[in-house]
Amino acid sequence: MTKLVEFHMPDVGEGLAEAEILEWLVNVGDYVTADEPMVQIETEKSIVEIPTPATGTLLKQCVAAGQVAKVDELLAVIGDAGALREEPVEPAATTSERRPKVAAGVGAATAVGPVVLVGTSDPVAPRKRPMASPRTRRLAVQRGVDLAAIRGTGPHGRILETDLDNTNQANESAQVPAEAAPAERRKVTRTDEVVELRGLRRSIARSMTEALTIPHVTEFREVDATNLLAAQAALKPAFEANGVRLSVFPLLLRSVMRALAIQPSLNGTYDATTETLTKYAGVHLGMATATDDGLIVPVIRDADLLNLTELTVEVERLAGRARARAASTEELTGGSFTVTNFGSFDTWMGSPIIRPPEVGIAGFGRITEKVIAVEGQAVVRPVLPIVVAADHRINDGVHLAKFVNAVADAVAQPLLLLS
Repeated sequence: MTKLVEFHMPDVGEGLAEAEILEWLVNVGDYVTADEPMVQIETEKSIVEIPTPATGTLLKQCVAAGQVAKVDELLAVIGDAGALREEPVEPAATTSERRPKVAAGVGAATAVGPVVLVGTSDPVAPRKRPMASPRTRRLAVQRGVDLAAIRGTGPHGRILETDLDNTNQANESAQVPAEAAPAERRKVTRTDEVVELRGLRRSIARSMTEALTIPHVTEFREVDATNLLAAQAALKPAFEANGVRLSVFPLLLRSVMRALAIQPSLNGTYDATTETLTKYAGVHLGMATATDDGLIVPVIRDADLLNLTELTVEVERLAGRARARAASTEELTGGSFTVTNFGSFDTWMGSPIIRPPEVGIAGFGRITEKVIAVEGQAVVRPVLPIVVAADHRINDGVHLAKFVNAVADAVAQPLLLLS
């Protein structure tokens, strides 16, 4: 006689109804120990490793890697190894009353009543799992590399991304294909690939579809950035002396916050169902951040209460957590206005899309030298492109112009950003 434990998809506390199974960290038949990482899931906001709820043998994986599991759906069954040969067990009830919400990384486990085993066997010895970060594991899957065959050069044998690069280089040098003859090239059959959107990319697709319902009104402006660059250059040594790297971006964020104080109708969210606008007392600034998986927007909460040093440190901290897909739910939600930096991609200008339910977004392009008129004379100056989009249901052209004028004034007179 034995008891089987059903493991259900937990509510990881992000208010989401489903998550994608990114990778099973143990195989069917493996002996697992309670609290050992068992499965890695990807929600619309983050990547989470969920631990095993009980000690025993993993008898069944009910949702394959790459598939989506809904909250409370049966993910796996754990028990004695002998139960691998018994008949399927009736799943336990999956009502929300029996499985309350749990914290991120904690699974919901249900003990199933005693069942008769068909056979018994000793537990399978624990499988030693290669140590690697979630990002390294994803790269290994994409490149078709078996982590078990790699010797890690990181601490305690952890496999690093550079270890994957070295493996690829070794494979390429060992297998140099002979160049095909022209006639042979013409006979090559190429097959198109149909890719199902998953994880973050699927979330982005859904969000952008929703954004199409927002009537955008957009204003473009170019501003002389001479004084802005001079201010950044003057402040940079003092920041670096304290171990902080100061770029132009935090100064641009300060210009946005100053403009939001002047035109607060852009600092809010709109609920189309109730037709209500929430104007925020503080500025919770979303910061569009490019990652290998897609665009993520961490939120600098109460950004208007931070001085320039604090803001600069918070920008670096949140950007790093977003790129590592380690940002928490609190760090990824609750924004009141978003800023995107096209210049970081070496792009002159772009057309930003408002993130619902927010009602505005500002974008900054690459600073480039241009010939402009200064006091009637043609001179070459560094020029910053600015673009701002507003929800036309909430803001008209006059409100948008007032906001953009305030941003442009702050960029031209950066001493305003230090107050």
